[in-house]
Amino acid sequence: METDNYEIDEGADYVGYREAFELIASHIRPVGIDEMSLDQSVDRIAAGDVVAQVSYPSIDVSLKDGFAVKSVDVAAASRQNGVFLKVTGSVFAGLKFDGEVKPGGAVKICSGAPIPRGSDAVVSEEFCEELSPEEVCVKADAEPGRNVLRAGGEVKAGATIVKEGRRLLPGYLGLAAAAGVSRVGVYRRPVVAVVGVGDEVVVPGEDLSPGQLYASNLVTMESWLASFGISCVTSVVKDSEEDIKKELKKRLPGVDVIMTSGGAWGSERDLVIGSLARLGWQEIFHHVRMGPGKGIAFGIWQGKPVFCLPGGPASNEMAFLQLALPGILRMSGDTRHPLETVTARLTENLKTRHRAWTEFKDATLSRDSAGNYSVGLYKNRSRLQAIASANSLVCIPEGTESLSSGDVVPVQILVPRLADI
Repeated sequence: METDNYEIDEGADYVGYREAFELIASHIRPVGIDEMSLDQSVDRIAAGDVVAQVSYPSIDVSLKDGFAVKSVDVAAASRQNGVFLKVTGSVFAGLKFDGEVKPGGAVKICSGAPIPRGSDAVVSEEFCEELSPEEVCVKADAEPGRNVLRAGGEVKAGATIVKEGRRLLPGYLGLAAAAGVSRVGVYRRPVVAVVGVGDEVVVPGEDLSPGQLYASNLVTMESWLASFGISCVTSVVKDSEEDIKKELKKRLPGVDVIMTSGGAWGSERDLVIGSLARLGWQEIFHHVRMGPGKGIAFGIWQGKPVFCLPGGPASNEMAFLQLALPGILRMSGDTRHPLETVTARLTENLKTRHRAWTEFKDATLSRDSAGNYSVGLYKNRSRLQAIASANSLVCIPEGTESLSSGDVVPVQILVPRLADI
């Protein structure tokens, strides 16, 4: 199993972090398209432009409860100088109104109701005093168009509501429904197989022998995937090429992508890469100038992406978050990095182990009463405690030797809600 410490040589045969990221992106495609009802498609990625089928509203409607009037009739109206108008009818939302507003007349109207012929404005009810069912005193002026929502004012037929590749958020889905859309095409989310490798690895819940450990990496990765709505199947196999190959061949038909955990380094007991090579995979890269996580490998096997992650918890976490998870999300049409980024002021100096590498450091992000972020290193040396408790990551990019206290730097968020910081 790879340790969490990476060498400080140049790593001349390794690819850089950004190069690895781009290689993954260039070899991954969305896995397919599903058509879904609007209520099922929230937070999915649109597989095509969502286009309004009808204009909304389809006709001019009132924005207020009040009275539809001719603006010229109430031009001089005020609280001190009310204008008296003859009420000739009422109009309600969803109902047709055949009447017409004539000079000196008004029609009682509710919000959402069609604007009667002959009127060009609505005076809201707080500026109107009903003297009788046939007469109203209007105490405010209303220029043409006041409190009127024109046909197509919200969205016009043929307009693009959501562009392909954008996330379908609740507000956009509501607008799409108003515009006559009932179903949308979304990119299908991939199904992932996660295979833990190692004689020492035990499925949580089973008996633990001396020297063995529970497969916490699998649970952490499965939880991250679930938080993005991606389903997975997990299993554990021994350090045996026969068992590894058997499990990989078993999982391949039912999933879109495979991840392995452990067995990705170079000892004779680490057999995953060799097993895949003998199964005929196309290796795209193995080893990245990234710390932790340098032991990651990526390739294509029978048309499906395979990520081989190191087994050390810190290395596994970083290889997964920075390379494997972004690649898997791309298969669902999502090109964003999975970790939200904010800018924060460093509270201490940070130094990389080698400027040729990209280094990620566990960090603690905090926010003051004014909303300003500051960040410093997470101090606990326990690997699993850091994975559980660090709320952010700071990156020292390739080509940078150090960051100084007071620098404002991008920080990746590890918690689901900024309010939790």
